[in-house]
Amino acid sequence: MRLLNDLYVYPWMSFQENNCNTVFIDGEVPLIIDPGHTHLFRHVVEGMARDGKSVDIVRFIICTHGHPDHIEAIDRFEGDVLKAISKTEYEYLNNGGKELFLATGCHTNKTPFKIFLKPGSIQLGNKNFRIIHSPGHSPGSICIYWEEEKVLISGDTIFYMGVGRTDLYGGDIRMLAQSIEKLSRLSIEYLIPGHGEIVRGKNAVRKNFDVIIGEYF
Repeated sequence: MRLLNDLYVYPWMSFQENNCNTVFIDGEVPLIIDPGHTHLFRHVVEGMARDGKSVDIVRFIICTHGHPDHIEAIDRFEGDVLKAISKTEYEYLNNGGKELFLATGCHTNKTPFKIFLKPGSIQLGNKNFRIIHSPGHSPGSICIYWEEEKVLISGDTIFYMGVGRTDLYGGDIRMLAQSIEKLSRLSIEYLIPGHGEIVRGKNAVRKNFDVIIGEYF
C-alpha cells in the first residue's frame, strides 16, 4: 500500500497470527523496516508485487527491535543486503533476548546483522533518516524519523491509542514513558506503528500522544 511518494506500508491485519507491519522505502538504497516473521513474509512479497515492486531490489534492512515478529524474516535476504539493528538491541539479543525466540518456537537468525545503529542521522542514498533510541519495550528499541516527510516509524514503542508491552524480558515502563515523551516533541504527520493502524495528520498524531501520556503515564 503506497502511503507517500517512495513510502509503502504493508500492515498485518490478521488476528489469527501475530506479525508486524512492514515498511518499504524506495530510492537509491531500497529499504525495508521490520520484515516480520519468515513464514508470514509472503504478504509483503505479494503486497510489493501489487505495487509494482519486488523484494529482490531491497538492499538495506533496519529492525526497530529484536523480537521475532519483527526480525525473523531477515533470513529471507542474502547476498549484499545489509542488515541493521541498534547496538544495544544486538547485545540484548545475544543474552536474555533469546528467551522469547525459545518461548515462541522461533529460530534465532542465521544471517548476521552487519551494521549496529547509534542515535543520530543515517544517509541511505538520497534519503536521510534519524535513528532515535526509544527503550522501554526492549532495551535497544529504536524509532526511525524521516523528517523530510514528517514520518515516524515507531516499532512497538507507541501505537494508535496504545503502547508496547513492558512485561517481556528487558521491558521497562519508566523508560517507555520517557521515550514517548521525547517522541512527542517531533513534528509528525504520519505515525506508522509496528502493529495496528497508521495515525494520519498532525492533529491526530498530537491527540494520540496526549491521550497516551495522560492515560498510561
